[in-house]
Amino acid sequence: AGTTDAGLIDPLDALADVCERHGAELHVDAAYGGALAFSPRHRGKLGGLHRARSITLDLHKLGWQPVAAGLLAVPDTTLLAPLAHQADYLNAADDTEAGLPDLLGRSLRTTRRPDAFKIAATLRSLGRDGLARLIDHTCAAAHRLAEILDAHPGFELHAHPTISTVLFRPTPTDDDRLAALRRTLLHDGTAVLGRATADGRLWLKATLLNPHTTARDLDTLVALLEGTRHR
Repeated sequence: AGTTDAGLIDPLDALADVCERHGAELHVDAAYGGALAFSPRHRGKLGGLHRARSITLDLHKLGWQPVAAGLLAVPDTTLLAPLAHQADYLNAADDTEAGLPDLLGRSLRTTRRPDAFKIAATLRSLGRDGLARLIDHTCAAAHRLAEILDAHPGFELHAHPTISTVLFRPTPTDDDRLAALRRTLLHDGTAVLGRATADGRLWLKATLLNPHTTARDLDTLVALLEGTRHR
């Protein structure tokens, strides 16, 4: 539910049907796209997500949290039993019964920072509606960038974005010059673009995640690309 390269979302309902027929458990990697569930405008893209046996969600993307703020969600806490582990020096049974924190029962990494608190604080301060506004603005900016590039004679758009990732390439160009263009922008400190291979070709990847991105920012990016590719 949101691939790394292009932000694509698989047909989750159809996959859930297949899993039901064959007795398989459906896990959905919603690290990127799962936060669309906050948005009434975009949550329909996640149709079937509720049928998953487990879901991963990475809120450092469309959640604006620390990089380690990942979640594993299951419909019943008993499904987390296989992750249980007992070590006397960390979670001795009598200590747990006495009410001391059971670190191994809360995270696979006992030394991780309390990122759950930051997630809770964000949800309390912004709420679902506040997060939805940020997500909607970010996705709208990506669609706007795609429209600019699609209408520009100097660029080729791979496809309109599903979430907030836009794949494109200057035209005409080849993969070597495209890779060099990306590195030039990075070394100049003017733009950080990713790269992805699709349809046998290399593409520049703009993953928009800043909810404060403006139309002027998008125009500036396109102007930078135009100027750099003609060097």
